[in-house]
This record gives sequence, C-alpha cells and structure tokens, in this order.
Amino acid sequence: MNTYLRMAFAAAWSVLALGSMQVQDGDCDRPCLENLMSEYLTALAAHDRSRLPTAPGVKYVENGQMVRIGTGEWPIAGSPGKYRHVFADPESQQVAAITTIGENGVDSIYAVRLKVGEDGEISEIETQITRDPDGAARYEKMGQPEAVWLEAVPPAQRISRAMLIAQSNKYYSGMQRNDPKGNYSFFDKDCNRLEDALQTTNVKSGDAYGHSNDTVFASLGCEAQFQTGFLSFVTKIRDRRFPVVDEERQAVLAITTLDHNGTVRRLYSVNGTSSPIPAYFDVPRTLEAMEAFRLHGDKLFRIEMALTEVPYGMGSPFLASPAADLRGAGTNLTTAMPCDRACLDGVVDQVLQAMLAHDASSLPLAKGVRYSENGQFLGLGDGLWETLGQMARPGVDNYAARFADPPSGTAAYWGLSNEHSTPGVVALRIKVDSGKITEIEAIAVRAESPSARGGTMTLMRPSLPVEWEGNSLGRLDPVFQQNKTGFAGIPSTLMTAYFDGLERHSSAGVPFTSTCARRDNAGQGNLTCAAQMNGNGVSPNGLYNLTTTVRDRRILVADANRGVVLAVAMVDNPATGPAPLPATELVPSTYMIPQLIKINNGSISRIEGMVKWMPFGYTSSWAEENNSWTG
Repeated sequence: MNTYLRMAFAAAWSVLALGSMQVQDGDCDRPCLENLMSEYLTALAAHDRSRLPTAPGVKYVENGQMVRIGTGEWPIAGSPGKYRHVFADPESQQVAAITTIGENGVDSIYAVRLKVGEDGEISEIETQITRDPDGAARYEKMGQPEAVWLEAVPPAQRISRAMLIAQSNKYYSGMQRNDPKGNYSFFDKDCNRLEDALQTTNVKSGDAYGHSNDTVFASLGCEAQFQTGFLSFVTKIRDRRFPVVDEERQAVLAITTLDHNGTVRRLYSVNGTSSPIPAYFDVPRTLEAMEAFRLHGDKLFRIEMALTEVPYGMGSPFLASPAADLRGAGTNLTTAMPCDRACLDGVVDQVLQAMLAHDASSLPLAKGVRYSENGQFLGLGDGLWETLGQMARPGVDNYAARFADPPSGTAAYWGLSNEHSTPGVVALRIKVDSGKITEIEAIAVRAESPSARGGTMTLMRPSLPVEWEGNSLGRLDPVFQQNKTGFAGIPSTLMTAYFDGLERHSSAGVPFTSTCARRDNAGQGNLTCAAQMNGNGVSPNGLYNLTTTVRDRRILVADANRGVVLAVAMVDNPATGPAPLPATELVPSTYMIPQLIKINNGSISRIEGMVKWMPFGYTSSWAEENNSWTG
C-alpha cells in the first residue's frame, strides 16, 4: 500500500476501502485521487502541511510562483466552500479541483492541481488563487457543478485522450488573435462558458462583457463569439498544458498563459462594427488561466475558466523544456571605447529614442543582448517596445534623469512614460561592454486607476497603502542630478544597512540624515526616513509595518559622481500579522520597489520610490541567475 493510502486509511476508511481495491502497483484510482484532493483541502484549512504525504522536494506553486510549501496561502486559508468541481486522471496520476476558499475572511476562487509520484506521495502542487469575491459568491450560490460535468460517459461514446486534448487546444488556437473567418466548428451548438462563475455566453441581460462596453458579445453562443473577432486582443496563448484528462467524464483541465501585448486598439463586434479598446489593454498584460472543457462527442460543450493576472511574459515553472532563447542577434554598430559618462548619457538617449520608435536596430547591440521587463526576460522589441508613446527627456522635462557608472559600463534612466493613455514611471539599466549594449533592464510601474470598467487596475490584486493613479509627480527633486565633487564612492555596507533596516523595521545602524525625506508612489508625508523605517505613520515606506523579508536586493547603478543609487528589491507581505488586518493587507503579496537613493557625506538624504504589486514569492529572472547584489 502506498504512502498516501497508509496515511489516509484511518481518517477515511470507508472511502479508501473501495479505492484501495482498485489500486495496483502504487496507482491511485478515481476514488483515491478524489479523496487525496479532499485531504489536501482539509490540510490547507488546518494550516498543517504535515497531514499531506508530500515527496521530498515537492514542487509547490502559487499563481505561477515557486514558494516553499507551508508559506503563501497555507497560514491564512480558511475552510473550502461547498462548491467543488473535481477532475481525476488516473492515467497521469493527477487530480484537480475548482472550489472557493477564504483568505483572512475574504472569499476567493481556488483552483489546484496535484500530481502523485511513483511512490504514492504528492510530487507537484499547482494552485491559482483568483481574488474575486463576487465570483466566489456566485460559485457558492451554484453549490455544485452542472450535472453534465459529473456524468460518466459510456466507453463506446468516448473519444480518445489525444483527441480530447486536440479538440480543447483548438479553443486556444482560435482565440489567439481571433480571426473572424476561422473555422470554429469544434464548438457544440449548445456550448456555454463560465468565467469566474459568471456565464458569458447566451446571456440576454444586456450586461457589458469584461472591461469593455460591448453589450452584445455575451449574448452570443461560443461559436458566434469567435466569429466576431472580438477576442483578437489576446495576441498569444502559450505554455499550453493539459495535465488532467478525465476520460471517464470526457473533460480536460488545461492550464495556459494568455498574453495581451497592448498593440490591438479596437474591439470588433457583430456586423463588422468596432469600438476603442478599454484602457486596461493599453499596456502589455499576461493572464494565467485554469480552464476546464467538457466535450460532447468531439465538440466543446461546456467551458469553465478561472484566471488571474501575472507579470507580463512570465513563464510556467512546470514547463518540461526550456523557454525559447530570447537573446537578440546584435547589430554592427558600436559606442566609443571606453564609454565614459558622456558616452553613457548618449546611450541612454539612444535607447529612449529607439524605444519610442519601436525599433532597436539603430542601437549598438551585442550578439546575445538581453532585455527584461519587470524581472521577466522578453524578446527585444516586446513589451514597452511596442506600447511606449512618450518618455520624459532628461534635461528637458521635469521628471526625468540619467545616471552613469563608467567603471562598470552601466547607465540608467528614471522618468515618466506614457503607453497609449496610461502613464507610468520607467527605470532602465543599460549595460555596455566593449562598445556594445549587452543588457537592457526595464522596470515599469504603471498608474493603477479604478475608473470605469475596471480602469487600469491589475486584475485581482489588492489595493496598496499608497496608490498612484496617474496624478502628477511634479518635478523630480533636483538633488538627484547634483554632482558631488570629490565624492569617494558608495560603500556596499551602506546599502546593506538600508535594506536590513527595511526588513527589521528599524533605523538603528542606518545612516540617515536628520532631514531625510522619502516619497513613494507620489505620496510624501511629514515623517523623516528614519521615522518611517521605524514603522511610524499610516503607510511607512509606502508599505506596512507587517512586511517581512526584503530580498532580491540589487543595485542597478551606483553613480558616485552624483551620490545616487538606483536600486530595486522585493518586499514580502505574508498577511499573517495580528488581526484585525486592514483590507490592503489580507492576502500574501510581494512588492517590487525600484527607488532612487541620494547619499550625502555617507548618509542617505532623499529617497524617491515606486511600489509595484506582484504575486507572493515573485523573483526577478536576474536574481534567479545569481546576478543579484545581496549585501
């Protein structure tokens, strides 16, 4: 008897007595897999991972982030709701469920996949938390899946496992760039779709669909919707996986990544009409989806989707093969050698001009040049390269500055941006070596505006203590551009002390001037840097008193001539503080914080920071490569 059966036998004898009779050579059949899912949800609600038969080195993922099992959702999850839709795949030894769960008292949609290893222990746990209380409430009102999902299909009426996957995949191929002239006969004429428990097909309520103002789309059937071309704003669907194939019930649980690169500017509807794209799609976005398909013959009959937003371009930790090589081919152009401060300033201007022109070919690029955006490696030309319309100019516009570190061949930029109608702040790090640009790293913090139809808010994320909705940032403090004659350099111990202080919530040992001021997401209170680091104020450091680890600490550029450091770090909020927690602190989160730090005579005198919400446990790809400065 395998490890799972030994552990679960005493707790669920009546269920496992049936399941164990069907288990041979360590295999887990449907009753066994379904009971394993129940045991998992029970252990999660009890905050006790020791109840689970997990393999050594079990891979645990929440919203695309690999985190240590027992962290993230585990300390805060409540009991699962009554809605539970389970998919079992004895052949692959995997089971999945769509259910609801509470997070510090607020309900969310919770999708989870478990994989049983050869020894009967859980080797993979993949979860997706969709923080949509309205969607969770709809599921709880439903109570259980539609009966057709739970019916066993007679063997003679089933299609093969391979065909189930192939037909489900046609859905994604049809949605990607959604050609209105495509062949969508793979839909059953009575097909219906749920998105976060909301029916979005054949609905005659007149409600608008998603972020749009279109009131016709949701009234159409599945095939008719695809025939409009409305979904063409989904520019790529990648990392398509079909891990759970429930052959008995002719259902498939798929996990995919939907990219929206921000270049599609019109939404198409019936009769060839169109309307402007909602502001939400001004900027590149990626959505992670767990989606189930129930087939009737070889047609898609029912679809049930839950999704959440993740950083643009993020890949799956479960990909069997390495991601595509995104390194650039390079150009024949070069910079001056060596590249001094004036040269590096010129490189910054060249990169800004190239990004605005949406064309990198004019740059002196090394073969293998790499580009990242918010910690994700992208192809040079993707992301901001396709959506930028304006960038503030150093020396001309109020909120823009260049920085340089000639000894390391590193240049940097900090300034306002605009993508279609969405403002942002962009920080750039540009690495030059032997007359060629070898690395470009961008961090983009966009305005999060809760205007009509969801505005530009990141989907399903909690509010921040200090939100930047695109209001004016005014003038960047001139001290960041003032030279420090005879400045000896910036010791790494100073930055270590600063980040350690952020983590400890203590300014002890951190060299602040007595008048040091900081601004985060355009918000500046009347407390000093030291007072905020000590946890004083409503939102110290633009965050909370309950944040914990400050990790992935990286100095992007240290401009000794100006006494300025451009740095970035990840700050974790596990949401485990003493109750009552404010609404902004109820779910585990990570904050990506780029910041300019001004140093005078060895002490920090001014800080300008932006705060970007990320899924809990998020790590930059640069840090994953051990290129990080950790102090």
